[in-house]
This record gives sequence, C-alpha cells and structure tokens, in this order.
Amino acid sequence: MQMTFNTERLALNILHPNDAEKVLAFYEENKEHFEPWEPERDMNFYTLPYQRLSLSIEYNLMQQSKLLRYWVSHPDNPDILIGSINFYNIVKGSYFTCQLGYKFDHRYNGSGYAFESVKAGMDILFEEQKLHRIEANIMPSNLRSIHLIQKLGFFYEGLSKSNIKINHGWEDHIRYAYINPNFEE
Repeated sequence: MQMTFNTERLALNILHPNDAEKVLAFYEENKEHFEPWEPERDMNFYTLPYQRLSLSIEYNLMQQSKLLRYWVSHPDNPDILIGSINFYNIVKGSYFTCQLGYKFDHRYNGSGYAFESVKAGMDILFEEQKLHRIEANIMPSNLRSIHLIQKLGFFYEGLSKSNIKINHGWEDHIRYAYINPNFEE
C-alpha cells in the first residue's frame, strides 16, 4: 500500500489516528458545504475522539485491502487538508470492483484538484488492487460532481431511485462506472 503519492501540484497521504486534528479541522471548515450531499452525521462526528477512531478503522480496512483513502494537501503545507478521495467496498472474486467517494474544501472548487487527485488515486488503485471497475453514485442535483466524473471518463449507467438516505430523506442517485481498460486477471 503506497502511503504517500505526489501529483504535479498535490500530495496524497494515508493518515493515521494522530492526524485526527487535521481531519476534524477539514470537516469543521466544510460542514455546510458537505451536508447537502452526505448521510446524516453521528452526533459525535465533529469530535477528536470520533475522527481518531475513524482513521484507525480506515487504516485497518486498508490493511485488509477493503478500502483506499488518500487525504489531499499541498506538498508545502501538509497540515492543511484540502480534500479526500476514497475507494471503498472493494470486492474481488467475481467482481473486482469498488465505489468512489471524494470531497474537497469549498475554497478550492474549480481548481482542478479533484480531477488531479481522483485520477491519481484511480491509477494507484488499478496498479495495487488490480480492479476491473469503479462505480460512483451522485445525486442528480450535484452538477459539479457529475461534470468531474464525466471528465474522468466514467459513463452513465442509470438512475437508482431512493438510493441513499441524505439529510433525513431518501435521495435518487445517478450511477456512473469506469472500466479499467488495462484489467488483467
């Protein structure tokens, strides 16, 4: 598992529980920006113990090859997180697939950082996990995210009705997929 990766402008890092303060600051700064697109948070989510535990659980899942999450920062300022990319529900066997999630600080919308980070993460994922397919589920109203996924080469598969509970209500999600053109068993 590659712990650190640099793109042209960014550093992608796997974090440990002792980095929880950075993660908490990232979520607190973007609370209003993220809430319309994400499931309801646990009442302890915005606490240091919760973020430490979350990072510990994520690290264990990464050790089991069930998850890959990189936190994104500028190489010259690693203490300020500007985003996160997450490949989760990694399944091998007959599937060789996973789900994609990402979130970026509202102050960096339109910077190209999400594209650069997700693209690099996909390359790492395909190299390390040898997956065939990545899926992304996006609310139809999240036009920025739809544009990003299409720019990355994902294709539309359909609409999943009442798919994920967001802010106390079931929301439809558009399903996109990306097929690894270099997949080899």
